[in-house]
Amino acid sequence: EDLAFRQLLGESAWRGLAPAIRSRFGVKPVPGQVGEYAGRMTAVRGSAIGRLFGQLCRLVGSPIAPYTGGDVPISVFVHQAPDGDGVVWRREYLFRGRGKVTARSVKKVDGADSLLECFARGVTMRMRVFAEAGSLHFLSSGYFVRLGRWRLPIPALLSPGQTHVIHADRGNGRFSFTMTVRHPLYGE
Repeated sequence: EDLAFRQLLGESAWRGLAPAIRSRFGVKPVPGQVGEYAGRMTAVRGSAIGRLFGQLCRLVGSPIAPYTGGDVPISVFVHQAPDGDGVVWRREYLFRGRGKVTARSVKKVDGADSLLECFARGVTMRMRVFAEAGSLHFLSSGYFVRLGRWRLPIPALLSPGQTHVIHADRGNGRFSFTMTVRHPLYGE
């Protein structure tokens, strides 16, 4: 059992999540084993500036899809980080005519109230985790670059914007994953 999300949310909010979500996020990956979720992104949208941010983000592991499309096949692979500190999430998008785009990050608990999503080159997004209407929400609250012991903040205007991810249960072993990124100047 992995108590990280339960502790981040608090007992009442944890119990308010759909049972299938508690099952997915309440289990620590077994070392050496990889969990896989396969499905389709019904819509991957992005403004011109959003697609530019997506291309730039390829330098740090593609946290934002650099292309747009509909009915995009996706596989998500989840496993324990090699050093045991956190969980690796790898998303593989298959855009028609573009090939595979891989987004990789490591999620780690940071203290008692936030989660870090760590990308390549020390780029890190701090997230607040909460439950609402039975769904699990991740809302970014800032970005920074890790340089040794230091955390250098990335100004909001230079970041992709505030990220909001919603993990909702759809029954029968199905779930939806919605990610919206809103920049303070350029919008969604």
